[in-house]
Amino acid sequence: MPVESKDEAELFRLMRRVGQRDHAAFQDLYRVTAPQLFAIGLRILKQRELAEDVLQESFISIWERAVDYDSVRGTPMSWLATIVRHRAIDALRRLGARPEGWSETDEALVNLVAGADSASDRRMVLGALGRCLDQLEPKPRDAVVYAYAYGYTHEELAERLKAPLGTVKSWIRRSLERLKACLDG
Repeated sequence: MPVESKDEAELFRLMRRVGQRDHAAFQDLYRVTAPQLFAIGLRILKQRELAEDVLQESFISIWERAVDYDSVRGTPMSWLATIVRHRAIDALRRLGARPEGWSETDEALVNLVAGADSASDRRMVLGALGRCLDQLEPKPRDAVVYAYAYGYTHEELAERLKAPLGTVKSWIRRSLERLKACLDG
């Protein structure tokens, strides 16, 4: 779920204060963002306990690196979500397994973005992904973005997008196939 502008402004303020080692701001940042960040970790890992561990590791990293946050490079929520995604993907790699329910396409897309070695490689990959996402119809694109970037379940997407559950599942499956073909091409 994208952050509203008022909420986004508050996240900017919290991030600045956390960068200054403000413990109260860190607690507020956790309270406001943890549910959404946990959902991202859970979407990737498919195991509650692992997602909880990743969330804890992520917030340790957030505390340590908040001073490096640069608002020019993205919103606070996107920065926080990126940390959680990378931690979750690292946890998967340590396990040496694909999460239950993941297809090869799911794994390929996550590895594509997370596997970039440098910031410039990641920007290039994310740029290509953005161009490929732009080729999708709006509702299928939204379904993919909400599922992979924000951890929405199929059921939550069906409700949010006001579409039948089967349609949402088809949108995601077909969109992932189209994204993979676009990125491979």
